[in-house]
Amino acid sequence: MDREGVLVEIDGRIKRLNAQIEIAEERLRYLEEVGAPSKYRILRSRRDYRVYYLILMGLWLIAGVLLLMHLKKSLPASFNIPLLPYLLMALVIAVVPAVYLLMSKGKTPGTPMDELGELERAAHIVISGFYIPLRRAVEMGDPEGMKGLAEKLLNDPILSRAVKMMHEGDPKMMAYALYLYTVYNERLRDEVEDALAALTNRPLRALLLTLLPPNGAGGERAKAGE
Repeated sequence: MDREGVLVEIDGRIKRLNAQIEIAEERLRYLEEVGAPSKYRILRSRRDYRVYYLILMGLWLIAGVLLLMHLKKSLPASFNIPLLPYLLMALVIAVVPAVYLLMSKGKTPGTPMDELGELERAAHIVISGFYIPLRRAVEMGDPEGMKGLAEKLLNDPILSRAVKMMHEGDPKMMAYALYLYTVYNERLRDEVEDALAALTNRPLRALLLTLLPPNGAGGERAKAGE
């Protein structure tokens, strides 16, 4: 495969990601039209009210049990109902929802709109942060640009997370493939073949295949074309 074939693979991935962005935007518009955001806000507020209700009920029970424990001294000796189990039950009713609120503070459950928005942002990040720079580096034959892109894959958590979310491959393996391409010599042929066996990103597979002679890479070329 030559450089033009690599560019075709990159353009194909960009086209696929743009299609996913369009689908996400269409679904978001549809959800907005049917009023889904307001419905999810109502459901979320109802769930929060239930948690607060449980806490208040638990506190009310605790207060009642404590009051009974205080009055028990002045009650007849025949009044011998064990109050400790009720106190423990009331504590559980009050404490468990309170702990839940503390643990979930600052976190709001995701909705379909949130997930679609995150998917759309991730696709934009992968296109602008990876594929466009990769295309430029391949087109210009820029090894330094490829090394910089490899560093970004390893050190930029936003790009790395977006690559994983969009199922574009393992960022570490992709960075290794870029490094391998920039430092390649004949002694690294085995490393290239091993990388091809593990690499799932099609454009980078196509890029590594340009390093191998046609008669020695038939199997790998066939895999890249699957």
